[in-house]
Amino acid sequence: MSVKIVRPHSGRLESAVLALATLAVVLGTVGYALTRHEHGAHAPLLDWQLNAFENLGPTDQAIHSALVFASVEISWTYQEEAVWPTVEELRGEYMMPPFQHDVFWKRHGEVAWELHLPLGEQETAQGATIYFGHGGKAEGQGAYLMVHRHSHAGFNAVNSAEIWLHPDPEVARPRQLKADSLIRDGWKQVITYSGADELERLRG
Repeated sequence: MSVKIVRPHSGRLESAVLALATLAVVLGTVGYALTRHEHGAHAPLLDWQLNAFENLGPTDQAIHSALVFASVEISWTYQEEAVWPTVEELRGEYMMPPFQHDVFWKRHGEVAWELHLPLGEQETAQGATIYFGHGGKAEGQGAYLMVHRHSHAGFNAVNSAEIWLHPDPEVARPRQLKADSLIRDGWKQVITYSGADELERLRG
């Protein structure tokens, strides 16, 4: 019985071809991104708007991110129960940042939060409900306003949340919630570009 040894072919050629193909894909992707950048850029912000990722300090950015997630939960709660959750409920029952008195709250200024309803009655509140955050102790942080604008048509409630920032953490709660009034009082709306925005940007 004879044994025949079959030596494998060298893999150098295959490796080189694979490396060149990978490089071509990477260069093509980068080139496409560069050519699409100008065409699909976001519309410039107005002078009363802030970019959540570029114009906020670390503390304000962290609280803004927490408010974005909280606004979704708060809207769902209102849709299901027709009642706006109080700050005490958000802090206790829901354990929701940035309202909960936890490590996050202590590290980010120990902000005091208030809920204000337009008519003073949860079941009949129309117009705009706000969660107002002020008195933060962290260096450079501002005051915060989460505005839920809502209208009722039959049994359907339409809610949209806006987040505004004021550079003075001790600013008084705004009495008028129309955009032009907030702007006159020094508030700036924080804009977050979502995944849908990015998709639209790439599509042009």
